[in-house]
Amino acid sequence: METTEINDGPAANIRKSRSPDFDMTIAFVGNPSVGKSAFFSRLTGVGVVVANYPGTTVELTHGSVNVGSKKLDIVDLPGIYSLGASTEDEKVAKRYLLHEYPDVIINVVDATRLERNLFLTLQLLELNIPMVVALNQMDAAKEMGIEIDIEKLSETLGVPVVPTIATKGVGLQEAVLVSIDENLSIKDRHRVLYDNHILRAIKTLDEDFPEIGYGIKVRALERDEEFVKLSCRPHDADLLLITSKSITDDIEKAHGMSISDTIVRDLYGEAGYIVDRVTTQVEHKVTFKEKIDSVLTSEYVGITGLVAALLLTFFVVFAVGGFLEEGIVSLFETFLISPAESLLAGSNPVLRNVIIYSLLGVEAGFAIAIPYIAVFYVILSLFEDSGYLTRASFLLDNWTHKVGLHGRAIIPLVLGMGCSVPAIMSTRTLNTVREKRIASVLIALTPCSARTVIIIGLVGTFVGYWAAISIYVLELVIIFATGWVLGKGLPGERTGLIMEMAPLRKPDRRATFQKTWLRVREFMYIAFPLLVAGSALLGLVDSLGVLDVFQNAVEPITVGIFGLPAFAATALVFGILRKEMALQILAVLAGTANFALVLTPLQMYSFAVITTIYIPCVATIAILKHELGWKDTTAISLFTITLALVIGALINMIGMNL
Repeated sequence: METTEINDGPAANIRKSRSPDFDMTIAFVGNPSVGKSAFFSRLTGVGVVVANYPGTTVELTHGSVNVGSKKLDIVDLPGIYSLGASTEDEKVAKRYLLHEYPDVIINVVDATRLERNLFLTLQLLELNIPMVVALNQMDAAKEMGIEIDIEKLSETLGVPVVPTIATKGVGLQEAVLVSIDENLSIKDRHRVLYDNHILRAIKTLDEDFPEIGYGIKVRALERDEEFVKLSCRPHDADLLLITSKSITDDIEKAHGMSISDTIVRDLYGEAGYIVDRVTTQVEHKVTFKEKIDSVLTSEYVGITGLVAALLLTFFVVFAVGGFLEEGIVSLFETFLISPAESLLAGSNPVLRNVIIYSLLGVEAGFAIAIPYIAVFYVILSLFEDSGYLTRASFLLDNWTHKVGLHGRAIIPLVLGMGCSVPAIMSTRTLNTVREKRIASVLIALTPCSARTVIIIGLVGTFVGYWAAISIYVLELVIIFATGWVLGKGLPGERTGLIMEMAPLRKPDRRATFQKTWLRVREFMYIAFPLLVAGSALLGLVDSLGVLDVFQNAVEPITVGIFGLPAFAATALVFGILRKEMALQILAVLAGTANFALVLTPLQMYSFAVITTIYIPCVATIAILKHELGWKDTTAISLFTITLALVIGALINMIGMNL
């Protein structure tokens, strides 16, 4: 790694590491839904790398671009509204900018929501990192009758401002060329005209800490300890925080409000002042998009449309995914699994089982990743890029509050009915680790398509339609009860939800398919190996006779508490590989697919409920581990197992007494 001293950064002790493979690092920063993804996609193409920021589950996307003789490392930071610390995304963006210290920031700003976006821009200007503002969605602003004086905005902010239309590729090259200009300076940048008390406080701090930057002193007054400690030497940071605290106490007494509220008020006031200077609102006719928007966000029609959209999403993912899964499984069975079984017929039983089970794991990976994850992420990208996702979140925000979540969690929860893997992957759109944990637990309890096979194929076929429906009702009660308890009792940061209603727009096809590819590729790289390894381990355990020992050991529970035949325990274990395999193995062990001959209606009902609730499949466990870590994955698995045992025992007890 090449290390260079930063003399004009937030603090003199900050050092920056850069890979010798790159000449510059450019960070894309902006609010959610400003077109940043489309900007990044058109600029970098498909040769990008997605990685979690160290110690977090928040993703950073890196791409490389050659401009002349320079090779640029482009980093797409998560969409944020400020450099505060209310969400995981904001924490990561702040840490990256202060710790990694990129050469240039390209601040992507939505021209249709300029005042709201400038709040973050004004904070970025105080970092003293060279910056270019990409004023995006200029075509949408024109449709809305918003005219912006680009030169005046650039002059006011003290940084270059480049008008862009990311979805059409307009202005992107110019923004990058401006950002690598060696004459790009941090001098003469706009400073917020804070309250007189704050300005006097900063002047006082200037006398004691002349080498520390202006923006750091503002954050110190705001009591942002992490910002100050990342920006200064430890000794200077401690002294600055102690000194600023005594000053802020006096300011808060004088104002009757917190210092952070005062600073936020001043930032919004400054943003509004700038917008008044540089924008002109001209008369325009209400566009068709605006009429559609008013319908989509209305209380009754909007909810009806959202329900229809969610049902359509579920249907498409389930129908297309199911069709593709069936074809993929058929191909694997015909050309790989069956030939392998024949080839290994006379080989060592342990080796045979490990290989066959590993191949079954590969089959499961392809049958999940391609059909369900890819189809789902195409739809999710369309929802995101069109602006409809924020409207869906807005409409259902009050309902999801009841289970400790915000409206944006509705997409993962609904998709859990198709496949748990993409549903849990999509919890990344949630703000905090607490929300991700709650959503992941609820998704783990949601009957996915594989569980539906068991409910319909076993209970629906041999017990009755209404009995199958009752399992879904029971699951719904369990999910809401679990969500309510977790929402009330789970510790962690609780945040409000700010949703910027960006204008409806046509999604960028290139960005849609690139995001889909990145997400599918991530599953293949991360979850796939764990899925295959878990399958091989299950094959090894089976070949060594451990499953038989297990079946005999748990027979008192299987037979005595659940009222199921002893072989049902083995079928439940195989359900960990793939849920529908529990039904397949049950038929093999029972010696018939006509379960009415060997199981009572109560036993079939109990088996289906237990299978639906207990520990998720290996693929889901793998993705849970990646998103939340082993500790949370183990806790979720143990919770679902315990819950399945309790519910199964209650069903048997109630059924026996009827």
